[in-house]
Amino acid sequence: MYEHELVKLKNGSVKENMIEPELKLGDLGSTLKQKLNELSANRRLVIGDVAASAISVVMAVVLANGGVLPAQPAAVLIPLVIMSCLVALAILPMSGIYKRHTRSTSLRDVTLIVRASALCVGVLALLGMAVQITSQVPLAVYVIQFLLIVPAFGSLRILARSTEFKRKVQGRAARLDGKIPVILVGTGASCDLFVRSLRNTESKYEPVGIIDDARNTQGLYFHDVKIIGSLLDADAVIERLKFDDTLPQRLLLTEPVTHFESDGIRKLTRWAEANSITVSRLTGLEELGTESSGIRTVNPEDILDRPQKAVERSMLREMFQGRRVLITGAGGSIGSELTRQIASFEPAEIVMIENCEYNAYSIDMDLSQNFPEVARRIYVADIRSADRVNSIFERHRPELVFNAAALKHVPMVELNPCEGVLTNVIGTRNVADAARNIGAIAMVQVSTDKAVNSTSVMGATKRVAEFYAQAQDRVTNGTDEATRFFSVRFGNVLGSSGSLIPLFQRQISEGGPLTVTDPKMERYFMTIREAVQLTLVAAAKGLNLENSHGEIFVLDMGRPVKIVDLAERMIRLAGLVPYKDVDIKFIGIRKGEKLYEELFDVTEEHRESGIPGVSSAIPEGVSVARLRAMILKLEQAAKDGNELSVKKLLKELVPGYGANGLRPIEAKELVNRPSKPRLHAIPTESLVGGFHKQDALETIGGR
Repeated sequence: MYEHELVKLKNGSVKENMIEPELKLGDLGSTLKQKLNELSANRRLVIGDVAASAISVVMAVVLANGGVLPAQPAAVLIPLVIMSCLVALAILPMSGIYKRHTRSTSLRDVTLIVRASALCVGVLALLGMAVQITSQVPLAVYVIQFLLIVPAFGSLRILARSTEFKRKVQGRAARLDGKIPVILVGTGASCDLFVRSLRNTESKYEPVGIIDDARNTQGLYFHDVKIIGSLLDADAVIERLKFDDTLPQRLLLTEPVTHFESDGIRKLTRWAEANSITVSRLTGLEELGTESSGIRTVNPEDILDRPQKAVERSMLREMFQGRRVLITGAGGSIGSELTRQIASFEPAEIVMIENCEYNAYSIDMDLSQNFPEVARRIYVADIRSADRVNSIFERHRPELVFNAAALKHVPMVELNPCEGVLTNVIGTRNVADAARNIGAIAMVQVSTDKAVNSTSVMGATKRVAEFYAQAQDRVTNGTDEATRFFSVRFGNVLGSSGSLIPLFQRQISEGGPLTVTDPKMERYFMTIREAVQLTLVAAAKGLNLENSHGEIFVLDMGRPVKIVDLAERMIRLAGLVPYKDVDIKFIGIRKGEKLYEELFDVTEEHRESGIPGVSSAIPEGVSVARLRAMILKLEQAAKDGNELSVKKLLKELVPGYGANGLRPIEAKELVNRPSKPRLHAIPTESLVGGFHKQDALETIGGR
């Protein structure tokens, strides 16, 4: 709709105060039909206009007669009123006054209203002079009627538009959760047309404010959108936005960047990027029809077929302001977003642990540029090392701990199960123990829906990590210690490293095909920003619980999305046609993957958390003593590189983790493998991985 209006303006097809000739020779029938359609569509307005014509002529006669009715009103007024109504019914449709939709009423309709009014009054005056019974009506009556009928017609249209607009605003308010809140920058022609188009379409955007490029306009309204500040005072605007309860999800520049004051726009866009607010630009008039106007960038939030959840930032500010916070995996997709969002709440200190040197450098540079006032310390360290983790915790004594470090790629962890255990299980244990040792207020374990009824090593290790956080929280309940432990579980994160979106974007740029494992495969999806915001809210909620049992806060991700549907949507958003411009290829399910994911285990108690967009799961759990003993065995098996033992122990510890990771091998198959002398069959005397004894299992190493 917005681009359509721009195109019409560019091509000159929309002209101010111009209406096409209504009658065309040889097309009288279609013209009459069009007029009837216009009258039907605007029937209420037609009735109002006819009534206004009748009332205005009566008032004109009264005013011309010194404010009193004539001695014999019926003799003159009734014929005059009847003629006025008939003239209005005949002339107004032909003037084109009903051709415009009431929602598009604007100042440019004034000329049309004046012309239609003059035509009606002129025809009525000629008719009045021609009819004997009204021939004595003075000319002043028609002049006064014209002066009355113009504002009457205008008021009727304003009333019609305001009623329509009120209805639309009420509908918009009822659907506010389904809109993307945006801030517009600039008040030029593009902004004007964009705001107008939102009124006439079911747009997914909801402008919550405008940042002007001029001074002294703060507090004014551009259409129905409030101007919240000026780019010439960008610091004040940013400070105002920082303390808003709900941040916008997108910043829309209505003009090219070079149009705005350079220092102000640089500060604003830098702040937006630091808070994971997408910065986009509306297509300008000068770009329409050019090659560049067809280029489209696919944003992760565009992929979601549902509104993102909004949170109250005031509660989060109260939680983090002035506190020491430690984040593991701080340079990863989730960890870096956690770090940026927490930094925006002015903590006393942020301590970051990151195993990858480049990721550590990147997040440290990010904070130094966007949050230089926040004290920070970055450590290139591995949470697998308990001594290193304890040393960092003792040095900084964090109050809040977020464990986002993990190996999360299902096929990679399936190929490297020992590494998955050492990071996801042993690393989590080290962080949790260190948090308790220094008396932290809370530790939040970042988990995944793949931990539920897992068929993969990655999911099973994350489930064990959930068990450990829950067990530690139950210890807190039984002691005088204050450290709370809870987990936050969510699904796939759009745009994260190693996720589908970057892969599909690269494949689209290369011309395809897009690779999908199975046409039936579906997943839950969230944006990084949404997942992190709800994680922080869940953490705040967890701190307010008087008694907890290792709650797992499960984020509401709407309905699961088929991967093939997501692939098709991305192709369309790129302006291409699926299976025609870009093909989709099905490559088969990879090791450890499921066709669908689940949010709750059958053994978990499902509760409402009291947080919009967040539910609570209470697992049966595992006793601390058994859990510690099994984790020690897992640690030893992983350090020894014994993959079979690792999978066996995970099977014993994690309900629902089936035999997917343990493939039965026939003994004769092993005998026929001369090139692999270290492989041999071991008869088992008990159930291993769901297979009966005497089955031969493939093992590596000669242990």
